[in-house]
Amino acid sequence: MSSSQIWADYPFPLISTPALNGDVPSLQHLDQFARSATKMALTHNVIIRGMNSIYLQCEHITPSMAASFLLYCQCWSEFIQNHHACEEVAFFPIIEKATGVEGLSEGNLEQHDAFLGGLQEFDKYVYNVHPSQFSGKKVLEILDSFAATLQSHLTDEVVWIMALSRFPNLNLAAIDNYHRQYVRSQQSQSRIIPFLLTNHDVLYEAGIHAGWPFMQAAPAGTDEEPGLTSKLKDFWLRYVCTLVHRNAWKYSCCTFAGKPRPLEGTKMLRTRSHTNRNRESALELGVESDDNLQKPERVLTR
Repeated sequence: MSSSQIWADYPFPLISTPALNGDVPSLQHLDQFARSATKMALTHNVIIRGMNSIYLQCEHITPSMAASFLLYCQCWSEFIQNHHACEEVAFFPIIEKATGVEGLSEGNLEQHDAFLGGLQEFDKYVYNVHPSQFSGKKVLEILDSFAATLQSHLTDEVVWIMALSRFPNLNLAAIDNYHRQYVRSQQSQSRIIPFLLTNHDVLYEAGIHAGWPFMQAAPAGTDEEPGLTSKLKDFWLRYVCTLVHRNAWKYSCCTFAGKPRPLEGTKMLRTRSHTNRNRESALELGVESDDNLQKPERVLTR
């Protein structure tokens, strides 16, 4: 890995899943609480990688790149709002009803509200600014107003799910299944799903989550491959649904296959750094450096 390459694993830290914390190589061997918390952590890491990718790339976006980058920003916000809306309809209230504890999820809702104003300002900018007037500094300024609050919430909610184990009779697996079906009915296959798949690192935590979220897992205790239906669906979502807004996904932190890659929007930064190094080397040699020199008509080689 080149030191000049920039990846989406900072400035906001990713969340370790209970699957890794328990040193378990598969979701199949987790109890329902750890499994639910693990899936939530993976979803939240998609949000964090997206936030990091915007944070690190926004100041290096040129006018010709701005339209596709703004679309990428819109999809990040849409992903967050869809995720939280689905929680508030088909997850939190179901858990409260099942446990009989009214207000059990109130802290999560309050945290949603805490960063909502900043996210709305972000939307106002990325949906309305003309690409020719795009300002990475403005995006950074807005992000700085709520990003830390958002990151803290994403971590806290995973801990909250693990703490539900104090309700041993709670059928969280059934609630998870209901929530998952509801989420899928609300997701855009041209915006939300491509954003998810190109910001989920299939190599994260030694690759134990590579099949998440759409590939059907093999039965516990077996080495079976996912079925043909799952493979076809995975191919459709990764390589066909991503075609609609293909230019936006070049700013994602993973390939269509989910493999991590350096951030596209920081190539300008690396180019400028290379130019600066050339200028510094020229000064050390006592010669002038002219970045506007024309290319020779041909290059002579031996």
